[in-house]
Amino acid sequence: MEEEFKKLYEDEEVEVFKAPTEEELEKLVKDTIASVGKPLTWKELREKFSGIAGEDRLRKILIRLIERDELIELPDGAFGLPGMEQNYVPRRTAKRVRPLVPSKFRARWGTLAARLRKTGLPLGEAIKILEKSNIKLYSSTSAEEFNTYEEELESESFEET
Repeated sequence: MEEEFKKLYEDEEVEVFKAPTEEELEKLVKDTIASVGKPLTWKELREKFSGIAGEDRLRKILIRLIERDELIELPDGAFGLPGMEQNYVPRRTAKRVRPLVPSKFRARWGTLAARLRKTGLPLGEAIKILEKSNIKLYSSTSAEEFNTYEEELESESFEET
């Protein structure tokens, strides 16, 4: 992340740069995720932006990007660009308490986020299997209905057409 920030002060021991604006920080977050090529966790983003933006500011930027559908929050808590979820295999355990934008998260993943994490399948593949079984992921599908198809998700091998 070699961004050019305006240098405000420099001496033998310290260099002080101007902090990025909100718009610059939004672009930096999206560019960072794009350059890595995979969704990043909160911890990874926090490490990359330490010294550039505080946790509260970073969280505020992530919320704003999620609300504008420029970022998506995945079932395991990672943050990616739209489309990255198709080949992404979520981590089985998530070290998070709740989504940053619960309404967007529920609209995208319904009540099945934890179950999708446990399947071990790429999210795009799991979504296609659910759709073939006539389960609408984005609707109010209940976890009980999903239980009947859990074995199918775990055993079915997905073949690309």
